[in-house]
Amino acid sequence: MGLDKWIKTEETAKKPKIKDDVKKPKKPESKPKEKKGTIGLKNLLKFDLVCPKAKCKYQKTIRKKELTDKDKVCPRCKSIMKIK
Repeated sequence: MGLDKWIKTEETAKKPKIKDDVKKPKKPESKPKEKKGTIGLKNLLKFDLVCPKAKCKYQKTIRKKELTDKDKVCPRCKSIMKIK
């Protein structure tokens, strides 16, 4: 076992560095691709729903194009929630 790998010699210290331009050819710039999960987020609306009963006080936020009747029903007390 020697210390040769830890000591830099003149040959390794004086190697000319290759520029990045020479290494890789330039690719033409293209438009960034949209992620699959974010394609439809532009058309979504945010709905804040609140249960009207004072004892329940359940709240939820939904991001959809349209609310259905099932979305408006409170899961705790089964009453119709109000849109905030």
